[in-house]
Amino acid sequence: MKKINGNILVIGGSGKNGRRVVNKLRAFGHPVLSTVRVKEEISEETRFFDWNDITTYDQALENIEKVYIVHPDASIPGAQEQIAELVNSMVDNSVSKAVLLSGRGQKSVEKCEDILISSPLKWAILRSAWFNQNFSEGHFLHGVQAGEVVFMAGSVKEPFVDLDDLSDAVVECLINEKHDGKIYEITGSELFTFEEAVKIIGAKLNRTIKYNFLNKEKYREFLLQVGLSPFVAEHMSVAFDEILDGRNENTGDGIQKVLGRDPKRFNEFVQSNEFN
Repeated sequence: MKKINGNILVIGGSGKNGRRVVNKLRAFGHPVLSTVRVKEEISEETRFFDWNDITTYDQALENIEKVYIVHPDASIPGAQEQIAELVNSMVDNSVSKAVLLSGRGQKSVEKCEDILISSPLKWAILRSAWFNQNFSEGHFLHGVQAGEVVFMAGSVKEPFVDLDDLSDAVVECLINEKHDGKIYEITGSELFTFEEAVKIIGAKLNRTIKYNFLNKEKYREFLLQVGLSPFVAEHMSVAFDEILDGRNENTGDGIQKVLGRDPKRFNEFVQSNEFN
């Protein structure tokens, strides 16, 4: 692998995906900094960064050569303006390249991609499917543990991707110039409904886990009941309704193209996790 002399900044480096990228880059000997949102958590290995405060962008990008961009939600109102400000700051601070984690099948997200594509920076874009680890570390773990996963995906199938595969692809795109200017569809090689995925996990744990499908309106009400704000609940239900309409019911070949191997199978992920 090509050695990088300059610093790499991982925006969102404490998240499920970002921390894997940070750890893998460090294992290869690359100098890496990650962002934190609390000033008291700043250390030699971190930079303070707040998407909602553009005055923090330049400070975070000082003496950085490459950036991995993970936005909390690139489809939310205001995300395009934030990405544009960040890209401008990267140019002003002589950053050479950015790798952007993107979504699949959303015009609003593609507009964020276009901002990076039209910039003078070198770039690569990874459009990712839903993570396997949403069931073991994130969105659905509580439901798996409680015996009932509630979501608004019906019969639509998803090519769930493993975060180990995604993070490997991110690292490769950051350190290898042959991926510059490329857009990759990062997915698993199989299609499952969310209910099928939950049943596979239940079989591994030797217990029944119910899948409770709710339509958009009822899921929005559910999100309000669990404490989300009306704005966030409305946005999530609308966004999920869009991306779960069948447009992403297909597999991509990004893992094969970037890493030269097949993605991890969903059952491999399930068998290697305890979901606790």
